[in-house]
Amino acid sequence: MFTPKFKSLSIALLCSSLFTACGGNGGTSGPSIQLDSKTSNNVPTNNNTNQSSSSANQTNDNTDSTKPPVTTDENRYARRGRVIDGYVTGATVWLDLNNNAKQDKNEPFTISTDKGSYQLELTEEQKKCAVYVPTYVDVPVGAIDEDLGEVTKAYQMVLPPTLSSLDDSSMLHITPLTTVLWQSLNKTEPFNESSCDEIIENNQLQEQLHIAMQESTAQVIEHYNISEAQLFSDYIESGDESLQKLAENIVKGLQASIEKHLALAKTYLDAHEIRVLHYQDKPSEQTHESQLVWYRRVLIFGKDDQTIVDETVRMDDDLEHVLYVHYDRKIEHMPWGDGHSLSRTADMVKNSSDDLGLCHHSEKLSFTIDGVTYSLDNYKSVNRTSKDQLCDNDVDFSDAVYRGLSVEYSTGSINYLAEFTQDSNTISDLDDWTNLADKPNILDVLILALYFAQSGYEFDNDVTIPFNSWHKRITDDSGDNRITTSKHSDGTWSRQTYQDDGTYIMHCSTDGEVWESCESHD
Repeated sequence: MFTPKFKSLSIALLCSSLFTACGGNGGTSGPSIQLDSKTSNNVPTNNNTNQSSSSANQTNDNTDSTKPPVTTDENRYARRGRVIDGYVTGATVWLDLNNNAKQDKNEPFTISTDKGSYQLELTEEQKKCAVYVPTYVDVPVGAIDEDLGEVTKAYQMVLPPTLSSLDDSSMLHITPLTTVLWQSLNKTEPFNESSCDEIIENNQLQEQLHIAMQESTAQVIEHYNISEAQLFSDYIESGDESLQKLAENIVKGLQASIEKHLALAKTYLDAHEIRVLHYQDKPSEQTHESQLVWYRRVLIFGKDDQTIVDETVRMDDDLEHVLYVHYDRKIEHMPWGDGHSLSRTADMVKNSSDDLGLCHHSEKLSFTIDGVTYSLDNYKSVNRTSKDQLCDNDVDFSDAVYRGLSVEYSTGSINYLAEFTQDSNTISDLDDWTNLADKPNILDVLILALYFAQSGYEFDNDVTIPFNSWHKRITDDSGDNRITTSKHSDGTWSRQTYQDDGTYIMHCSTDGEVWESCESHD
């Protein structure tokens, strides 16, 4: 039985959850991988922001360059598998016993051999820990990818903890896809720097880890529409060419993200956290084209998790040069009224290098009453007149020509969402609900809640407020597998039915009664 708990994953959400090399308090730390080694026989180093670039070639003071001793009597256990982009020979595989993302003294490691094979020799105590901590592989310059040849840019891959006991015959492959899974896990609260000893002693934490693993696995499976078996498979041995191509592109992005992270860490020495993600998506200027292009998103957080940088750029195919800044966001959060929240956002968006772009401005009020969350979002766009024009939050929303309204609530295992958009022709109510930052002591959220109550937001009810468009969704987790049903103001319906392996099937309808393959509706 497979029941994903998260909602459908957009590329934007992936951008926020799959960033590499997140730092901790007191500055960021770079990946542990050794970037410029021509040999994989040394333990990878840990680079912090105060080291020069040459320090990437120095051995970590906390590690030995030889394997930790394991006596004959102790050596009763082993962890086996393959290092796979293509099969990678000469990579360092190590078990992160204290879950600090760097290889420390006495953490077991080995070097991958023919067909990427590795065997980690473990003591009984290490075997118990291996269930709860990640296994890293550092692929240095000079390692051999049996499909692509010598590795020219270093990168790192990770296998998340299994959270269940395995026998010595189990094969645990470390691939770009398992790395994506770990990147969505490692900053969740249960996994964040939880050591082996802490997990073993805390049954509640173990349960939280299982839940986080299930949810993150569901996210990755849904985004790529692959099965759980494919996620952990040896796709070369099975001949899955599409999965192999996907893995190669993930590695290309991982390599570029590590290099960019290290460069940013030297500039933002006081940053609390730096996130970098290279990903592929459809070109913004040709939304109907199927060809994917490369983007890079950077998020940098300072003190109190304040966002310092939130930027997306279009990259060239080699991930070497920025073609143009596609998106740059500035966001301001503030309390509003009696325990409610207001955010003001200014986004600069360009769709090509020649485009002057737009400034998108938004003010969004959110509040919750009796378990129902309401939001009102006024937004407007302004054409930029020069490439030097800034987008900031000093804007008047009294002439905003768009408004978004939403209601979300849950009943048992079923979640309901209704979203409405209004434009200049349909914004006829709530005239005072603009420039909200100036009115926390003037406006009453109960008036807004009453407006929503009369809107027809329930899934089966007719919409009774003016709208330009609307969308209603039911996410049903009451059965064995999730079913998500949506209907839209244009009369179209869609249904996403999940299977036991985590994949999903899409059906479409015009009345919510007769469902067919969505291809027949194109």
